[in-house]
Amino acid sequence: MFPFTSKNLIGIDIGSYSVKVVSFSGKPGSYSLKAAACFKLPREGGQSVPATPGLLAEIVKSQKLKGSRAATLITGSSLVFRHIYLPKMPEKDLKEAVRWEIRKETSIPPEEIVADYTLSNGSKEENRLSLIAFAARKGDIEKIMSMFREADIDLRVVEAVPTALLASFHLNNSWEDGINYGVLDIGDSKSTLAIFKNKKLAFAREIPSAGQRFTTALADGLRIDEAQAEELKITYGLNMPEKETAAKGILASAIEGLCAELHRSFNFYQAQFREGSVQKLFLSGGTARLKGIEGFITEAVGIPCFADDPFRGVKIPQNMDKQTISAMAPCLTIAAGLASRNP
Repeated sequence: MFPFTSKNLIGIDIGSYSVKVVSFSGKPGSYSLKAAACFKLPREGGQSVPATPGLLAEIVKSQKLKGSRAATLITGSSLVFRHIYLPKMPEKDLKEAVRWEIRKETSIPPEEIVADYTLSNGSKEENRLSLIAFAARKGDIEKIMSMFREADIDLRVVEAVPTALLASFHLNNSWEDGINYGVLDIGDSKSTLAIFKNKKLAFAREIPSAGQRFTTALADGLRIDEAQAEELKITYGLNMPEKETAAKGILASAIEGLCAELHRSFNFYQAQFREGSVQKLFLSGGTARLKGIEGFITEAVGIPCFADDPFRGVKIPQNMDKQTISAMAPCLTIAAGLASRNP
């Protein structure tokens, strides 16, 4: 999305809880998995310590990927994305027009804005373009680039979560004309909903409800520390034993909050863009591995819900542990999308 491209990239997804790495060999349509790993960030005082250049360098070295070119995510609070409409115009003029429009949606000073866009579903009006625009503060992107330079990693793509999710979905799924697909990436600090239609990003929204909020709800409700709450959440998820009835109720209530936001998002999408309903919803991110969450969200929102597997369309070599890869697959959806980027 942001202005670099290259072949044979490694996808590095730096989250607030862990760092995920994926690498493919081969060509689009016939990829083989070269590396797939998830590294939990160290914790101090109950909080994850942000990734450092040294940690990134060690991760790349451990996966035997040193010297590879990389794609990563834009991080930082300045990122915004908005659905906008513009008159049809030459491509050379479109980026500046997007930059001008997105200024209305952010408090970033004009000289600090870095903006890009992806074409969305066609406008209902013949002479207008439908776009999803992205913008971030130049300083945030420079910090990411600096960290990768210090780690001696050749960074070529700085991407946003919705477009990385689209790339991963395209890698692994057959498209049905006119069908709305949803992907909900449930991370540690936030969730991102992306809706796709006809091979394009149709809608995107960040939701401030994710794994850390679920852990905090358990800790506060049960009056235990967050480490105990995290262990309880990971061990049982929504499949709590009978003696943990209170814990199950607290966790279910927290996830219902996320489901309510999903409902609002789907209703807005249908009303604002005069679109049909989402027919399938895929879950990605670390919290997508929570036991029982697929069935819970399916029942709550009334849409079939599945844990995503970003390697459905990828050959996994015999020397790799397929069971381990399958278990952590939903965590690696974004990294897989980054790794599949091509010029």
